[in-house]
Formats: sequence, structure tokens, C-alpha cells
Amino acid sequence: MRSEILGLDKILKGGFPRPSAILIAGPAGSGKTTIAMQSIFNASGKKEVCMYVTSLNEPIAMVNNFMSKLSFYNISLLSTGNMNYIPIGTETLDKGIYSFMWNLEESIEKIKPDRIVIDPLTAIGSTLDKEAQRRFYYDLFLRMKKWDALVIATAEFTKEELMTSDLSHISDGVIYLSNDEANKRRVRHLEILKLRGQSYRTGKHPFTITEEGMILHKQELPEPDIPHSTARIPTGVPGLDSMTKGGIFKGSTMLISGDGGTGKTSIGTQFIAGGANSGEKGLIVSFVESEMQTMNNSRSIGHDLSEHVSSDLVKVLYTNPSELEAGEHAIKLKAMIKKMDIERVFVDDIHVFNDLMTKDDAKDHIKLLADIFRSNGITTLFAQTTDASRAIRDVSDYGMDTSVLLALREREDQTEKTISVLKMRGSAHDTGIRQFEIRDYGIDIILPSSL
Repeated sequence: MRSEILGLDKILKGGFPRPSAILIAGPAGSGKTTIAMQSIFNASGKKEVCMYVTSLNEPIAMVNNFMSKLSFYNISLLSTGNMNYIPIGTETLDKGIYSFMWNLEESIEKIKPDRIVIDPLTAIGSTLDKEAQRRFYYDLFLRMKKWDALVIATAEFTKEELMTSDLSHISDGVIYLSNDEANKRRVRHLEILKLRGQSYRTGKHPFTITEEGMILHKQELPEPDIPHSTARIPTGVPGLDSMTKGGIFKGSTMLISGDGGTGKTSIGTQFIAGGANSGEKGLIVSFVESEMQTMNNSRSIGHDLSEHVSSDLVKVLYTNPSELEAGEHAIKLKAMIKKMDIERVFVDDIHVFNDLMTKDDAKDHIKLLADIFRSNGITTLFAQTTDASRAIRDVSDYGMDTSVLLALREREDQTEKTISVLKMRGSAHDTGIRQFEIRDYGIDIILPSSL
């Protein structure tokens, strides 16, 4: 059955088996309760009968106050019969751990839930000695398998503690949530450690917790199975159109790599301005310049975007890198491009993701963004800053359709800017290294007469 969390079913290759007992483990604050509640509240909203069993020593009013900040939490479901709240206080546990279990099974027999959350499970057996706790957990999980439901139990463990815990062995599936440090920032990851009788995607999957709940960075997107368009659109830079033999393919992606100051932003701005002049809606996704800076700089190259911004033909989405949450940002982008019918996008600069994530996570996220735009038929330019200290550029193109490199070349007493098309999928292109200038009317590429 579906997890009811966007992106997770793709990792699970379809969802959770039913009946099964799934353990969600992780340290304090890793998001265990959020993912469990998100699953049952979204399922309850789709008419599944759900049960939330909590051993937290908090009244329902306090639980409501905390969870009401999350958009999926609909307290009205508690009155429909689809969502059932079963608190376990100290008085219940004082009667004996098996008394609790028998009372729980009576409630299950009466309610017949499709999905059950026990949060947190480890608190229920915490008063038992190690051997008694072990027997209780084995007995409880054996009973869970007879409930004909998806049972999700949370537990507070470090990964090392989890590996030696009996719970990891007796559960049908184990999901571990971590809050790792990467590039001096905390990055949350979800990892499937076990899923009995079913294949799944291995590895650590980055996610963000927002007011919408857990957002996995790898969303369930339709495969970009759009037929390759043979229609070309101008880049807005005449010389680049000549180098690409008529412009780039509609709905494709282009990566422009280069050192700082080589003209990446100018080319991207000219690309958006050229489309807007022809009535195409454009979006500039910037981590470098604010909307005001973008408009001021566009004037310096003869492409004033202010009127296009005022008429909503062009939108500038600026995010300060220090405030960027990659998964939430991707969700926002998806909503914007659909709402505005965007046809062109310029992203400046994807190097920001390398500062936020591990190298592999950043690479996956950039590919995700490219797939979002491709699957919506949007022609996209991405800018990427390269390492100026390297004599040989190590340019990763993330599988994009076209890759362009900008560089600085020293000649006698001056520095020249150069541009070259490294690849262009499905088309011949100029393979030369061409000089260009940034003038007050835009990018001027100096080409031989043969082009």
C-alpha cells in the first residue's frame, strides 16, 4: 500500500507491503513522528481507517498544537471515524505491559484499522529489563503480523544502536532517518535498511521537513518521455545560434560553465529577454542576484527586463543561499512553472547545491531540476561556476543536452573571453573556440566568415 508521502513510494518501488510491521528509527529530531503522522493523516483523508497509538506523556491538546503547524494535519478527521487516537499513559502501563497489549488488540478488533502508528515504541518497553523487553517486542511484532494492517512504529536510536537492536531483526522493514553534517550544514537523509520480500532503492535519500511535512528531494516525476523536438529556438545571442547551427532544441537543457566574470549571467539574461521579446514567458531562478540587481544588470547589456517583469512576462525568483532548502525550493519551482505557463528558465548558479549537499546529492538534485523542466517542455539554461584554479576544467554536464564552456584567455597585455560548444545532443555544432565581448547591446561573439 502507498506510503502517502510524495517520493517515498518510488524509493520503496511501489509502497509498503500489507500486512507488515515497519520500524522508523533515528535520533531525536530526525523527523520520525512527522513521517509517521504524515502517512496516516494523508491515508485517513483518502478514507482509510487509521489508528495513532502514542506513549508520549502529552495530552491530545498539546499534540494538536504541535501538529497543527503541518498542512497535512486535519484535526477534523478525528471526528469522522477514519482517524482514531489511542493515548497510552503511565496508568495504563502500570497495569502491566501485557495488559496494555490486550487492550490495544481489543481496540484493533473493534476499529479494524488499515494503518496503525505506534509512536514511540521504545518508550512502551523502557521499564522492562533487557530480557523481558526482548520477549515483549518479539511477542508484539508477532501479533502485529496478524492485525492485517500496515503498522508503523517509531523508535529513537542511533544507527549503531539500531544495528544491535532486536527491533531491527524482527521488523519487516527498517527506515533510518539521519541528520548529517555536510559542508557545515545539517542535511537530513532517509535510508531503507531492510524491506522483507520486496526490492527497494538503496542509498541515502536527502529530504527536507517543511510545513507540508517530509519532502524528499527526489520527487515522483513523470519520466521525461517527451519526443525530441526538432524545432529550434533562438538563444537570444546571434553568435551562439550560429555556433549551434540554428539555436537550441525546444524543451532541451543547456549548461553554461565558466569562471566568475566570464559572462554566464549575461548570456542567461539575454536568453530570457529574447524569449520575452517574442512573447514567451520566462523565469530567472537566481541564487546570485536579487530581482532589482537582475533588472539593473540587464540594462547594462541593452536588455531591460523591467517592463517584462511588470507585465508578468518574466518572473525573478531569488533565494539567498543561506536560506535555501533544496527540496522545498524544487516543489515551489514546479508550482510556479505550471501556474505561469513558463516556456524558458534560466538557473543561476547551480554551484550553490555543492555548498549545501554532498557531491552525490548535489548531482542528483541538479538532474532532478533538469527533469522537472524537460518533463514540462521548458527550454532551460543552467549556469555553473567552475574552479578557476584548475588548469584543466573538470566540467560535469549532469547529462544535459547541450554544454557550453566560457573561459578567460590571456593575450599579451589583455584578457579575452572565449566560448566553445562542448556538446550538443542530436545536432552538429561549431567545435571552435571563439572570442566574445560583453557590450552595451549584449553578447557579441566574433565568428569567422564561414559561420
